[in-house]
This record gives sequence, structure tokens and C-alpha cells, in this order.
Amino acid sequence: MKKNILTLFIILLTATIATAQNMNRQKIKLLKTSFITDAINLTPSEAEKFWPVYNLHTTKIQKLKFLLEGGIQRDIRLAGGLENLSNNEAQKFVDDVILLEQQIAQNKVKLIQDLNAIISPKKMLRLQKAERDFNRRILQEYGRRKRMQNKQN
Repeated sequence: MKKNILTLFIILLTATIATAQNMNRQKIKLLKTSFITDAINLTPSEAEKFWPVYNLHTTKIQKLKFLLEGGIQRDIRLAGGLENLSNNEAQKFVDDVILLEQQIAQNKVKLIQDLNAIISPKKMLRLQKAERDFNRRILQEYGRRKRMQNKQN
């Protein structure tokens, strides 16, 4: 009985954490959408064409970056850690990194090409600046919250 209650509690806790993380991601995505729309002054007709293309490509890029950052590190850990890799195994991981970096670059180029048909070159440059500015603000906010949390503990 106690095992069942403990298992149920762990499942509920995990589900709650996952839901909260998903809500945070959605909130950040909404903030980013609003920030970029304002920063590059998208018209309603531009926004209608812009966001599906932007979201499609950025989702692909995020998945590739996740594989690059988390997937390869996990695979190295599963292989016994960096120190236990042979040169041939390490080369395979280096080749995987190169392949993923190439795919990320190709997707970024495709994104720019596709968006260039929707928005002006000036707005394209504003978009790149807006993305950098938004990421910087998110990191600053994360750092601020982390410092506040450390002060409370």
C-alpha cells in the first residue's frame, strides 16, 4: 500500500513539474512572438505568412541543437565517459557534431531565404537583432531570478 502511494506521489510530482516546464516554455514562446512582432513591425498580412515559416524552421533548429547539446553528451556518458573513449569512438562523435552543426547552418540559411520572400531585408536584420536582444533579456531574467533564489536560501 505504501509503495503504491509513493509511486502515485512520484508520478504526480513528475507530471506537475513537466506541466510547469511546458507552461514556462509556452509563456516564453508567447513573449518571444510578441517581442519580435513589435521589434520588426510586422503588418498583419506579413505576420500571417511570417510565423508559420519562422516557427517551422526554429523548431527544426531547436531539435538539432538539443541533439547537439544533450544527445551527444548523453551518448558519450553511455559509452563510459570521455576519458574511456577510443580515438575512433571520439572521432565518430566529432563527425556527429560536424553533421549536426552543418544541418543547423543549413536550416538557418533556409529560414533566412524563406523569410526574405516575406519580409524586407531591413526587417530581416531587425529580426536577427530582436532574437539576440530577446535571448539576452531571457538570460538576464534567469540570472536575476537565480540570484534572488540564492539570497532566499
